[in-house]
Amino acid sequence: MTQGFFVNSANCYGCKSCQVACANEKVLTPGVFIRRVREVEKAGGHAFVSMSCNHCDEPACVANCPVGAYQKLDNGLVVQDHEKCIGCKTCIEACPFHAPCYDEATSTTYKCDGCANRQARGEAPVCTVVCPSANLMLDEMDKLPEGTDVKDQAATKPNLKVALDKDLDATAFADIDGAPGLIDPGMEQA
Repeated sequence: MTQGFFVNSANCYGCKSCQVACANEKVLTPGVFIRRVREVEKAGGHAFVSMSCNHCDEPACVANCPVGAYQKLDNGLVVQDHEKCIGCKTCIEACPFHAPCYDEATSTTYKCDGCANRQARGEAPVCTVVCPSANLMLDEMDKLPEGTDVKDQAATKPNLKVALDKDLDATAFADIDGAPGLIDPGMEQA
C-alpha cells in the first residue's frame, strides 16, 4: 500500500495554489515552500512543474539523517520529526530531488508528509484539494492514473507518476530546484 503523487503537468498553468496552500497548512515562515512550482523551458514555450517530496521507496533522507528525524511509514509516506531535526541540511544534500527545504528562521528542515494529519482525519492533502485543474493526486501507486513512472529516474525509487506536457520529458522532475536559472523558490515570478 505505497502512496505516491500523480502530477499532471500537461494541464498546470502555474497558479501556485498548491504551493501557497501547502505553506499555509504547515504554517511555514513566509518564503519557505515545501511544494514548489517552477517554470521549465520546452520546445515552443514553457511548462510548469509542481514538485515536493516523492516519498521514495528507498529515501535518502531516512538513510542519511544523523539524528534519525525521518521515517518511512507503512503506507509509504516519508515523515519527519521536527523535534529531532538539528538543521544540518544533510537530508537536502542526500535527496537527489532536493525536496526538503531549510527554514533559516527556525534552523530546521521541512518536507512534504502527504498531509498525514489531514489523512488521519479522512481528508485529502491540501495541495490536491486546492488545485483548480485537479492536477495533483496522492493515492496508492496502483490506483493513480496512467503516467510516466519516474521510479527509474533515481536510485531512491521515487513514488511519482506524471502526465507530461507536450515536448517535456521526465527529466523536468529530476530536481525540485531545477537547473540554474530555473529556480523559483517562491512567489517572485508569479
